[in-house]
Amino acid sequence: MPKRNRKKQHFSRYLTINNEELEINASSEFGVYVEIMEKIVEQLDACYRIHKRVCVILFILQHRETSQNNDDISRFMNVIKQWIKRRYKTKKIGSVWVREWEKAKAKSHHYHCALFLDGDVVNKSFVILQAIKSKWFKHGNVPVNKLDNPHYNIRKENYKEERDAVLWRLSYYAKTRGKGYRNSQAKDYQTSRLKLNLINNNS
Repeated sequence: MPKRNRKKQHFSRYLTINNEELEINASSEFGVYVEIMEKIVEQLDACYRIHKRVCVILFILQHRETSQNNDDISRFMNVIKQWIKRRYKTKKIGSVWVREWEKAKAKSHHYHCALFLDGDVVNKSFVILQAIKSKWFKHGNVPVNKLDNPHYNIRKENYKEERDAVLWRLSYYAKTRGKGYRNSQAKDYQTSRLKLNLINNNS
């Protein structure tokens, strides 16, 4: 399976997006894709402007065997979002997933994922992560590994510090390493499409 990527790469610890300089997890040796970072910033900020408080939940989904498309992650993210909407009576969920496969370390690809949720109804990750583990395992995949610090709560009183921490963490999702091993029609990443001026959106 060939490695395919034409996105702009950035090799520096600081990246400017929308006239804001962000500190990211990159270096002269290990770069990130600018396009992915721009979409992450856009969706996180849109979610904050909509909800005023945002709970960010991070998780990784690992496959038993690799595939050339992303049909499974698309279906799964829709399933977990609908479950969250029903359980917490919430709408407008932000999200991002990135597809990676470091072939020297694993026999199949995996997905780094994040959900951006209304922080007034969700401020912890345990229940949602348990649901993610259960639903992903039922699809025939391996159990979800537990991450250190799997959630963040962005509020007015900690906005800059917590948002900076989230974007630093999510900049790892945009890293160039491990991307591109997929079908030419498949993508390396996908985000929600939250917009302030739309009542109905594809979140």
